[in-house]
Amino acid sequence: MNDDELLARLKSADPALTRSAPPPDIDRLVEATLNTATATATVPQPAKATAGRSRRHLLGLAAAAGLLVLGGGIVTGVMANNGSGSGRSAAPAPVTLTAQGGSAKCAEPTPDSLRGYPTLFVGTVTSVKGSNVTFHIDHWLKGGDAETVVLVGDTSIPETLTFSEGEHYIVGAKDGVVPPCAANGASAETITKFRQAFGK
Repeated sequence: MNDDELLARLKSADPALTRSAPPPDIDRLVEATLNTATATATVPQPAKATAGRSRRHLLGLAAAAGLLVLGGGIVTGVMANNGSGSGRSAAPAPVTLTAQGGSAKCAEPTPDSLRGYPTLFVGTVTSVKGSNVTFHIDHWLKGGDAETVVLVGDTSIPETLTFSEGEHYIVGAKDGVVPPCAANGASAETITKFRQAFGK
């Protein structure tokens, strides 16, 4: 039997489509509906559907909580690491200064003679490569917090400052420039005198 034959058979069996079907009594049906007392009741959901919806709801809440914890952990980690990827705060970037050349005769440095420099430190030379000298900072006396300073020699002036690896120096700079008499080798006694003068 195909669809058309099935539809024809259903139509022939429908009493509303026959000519002998009585007309509906609309008034009686409306009155019966209005006079019938019905109790309002909630239709219980099938247990399986409710359990499934509850499980999906709990999974959604758990996923949201997990995302919050993960996001908070990432933010906390970045703040704790200061973006460095390690467990401690990132060290300040190295400072770069320019060494000004010159052939002036310099007097022994004193705290008073170098006090006018906004940048002043005691450092140990860790490497000398061409005109570049790298210092590990032993003590900042004024104006800095980096652990390393790179001093770039002014190659346009032949009389540049000379430095020896492993030696200690007191270096002063203004506007990123170290004049010839502002970088001097320093003995332990001189370093102690400067530290006491600057309270470091």
